[in-house]
Amino acid sequence: MVALLIVVGSVLWGVLTRYLFAQPAPWSYEVATIGFAWLVFFAAAAGVRHRLHADIDVFTNLLPARWQRVIGVFNFCMLAVFFATLCVLCAIHTVDAHKSTTIALNIPRSMIYLPLCLATAMMLVRHLQVWFMPEDPAFGSHEANIT
Repeated sequence: MVALLIVVGSVLWGVLTRYLFAQPAPWSYEVATIGFAWLVFFAAAAGVRHRLHADIDVFTNLLPARWQRVIGVFNFCMLAVFFATLCVLCAIHTVDAHKSTTIALNIPRSMIYLPLCLATAMMLVRHLQVWFMPEDPAFGSHEANIT
C-alpha cells in the first residue's frame, strides 16, 4: 500500500509541477519507478503466498490421479528451480547495479532491482514451505495442489 501511494503521489506531483511550474520535478519519475518495482514484485510474492496466480489444469484434470501427482511434483520442482535461479540472477544484477547511480536522485540503481531479489527469495521460501509443511494451518487451506 505504501509503494502504491508513493507511485501515485510521485506521478501526481510530476504532472502538477509540469503544468503549474516552469521546471517539472526531475525526481518524480525515478521515485515512481522505484515505487512501482517494489509494488509489483512484492504483490507477485503475495500472489504466490495466497495462491492467486492462474492455474491451467484443464488437461491434467483429465488424467488419472497418479499422473496428476507426477505432473504436480514436476511442476513444483520446476517452479522451485525457477525461483531459485531468478533469485540468484537478480542478486547478481542488484550487486552489479549498485555501482551506478540514478540521474536525478543520485542513489544506487540497486534500489530498483533489490525488490526483484527479495521478492523471488520470498516466493521460493513460500513455495518450499508448502511442500515441507502442507498441513500447517498458518499457511491456509488453499495452497499448491501437490498432494
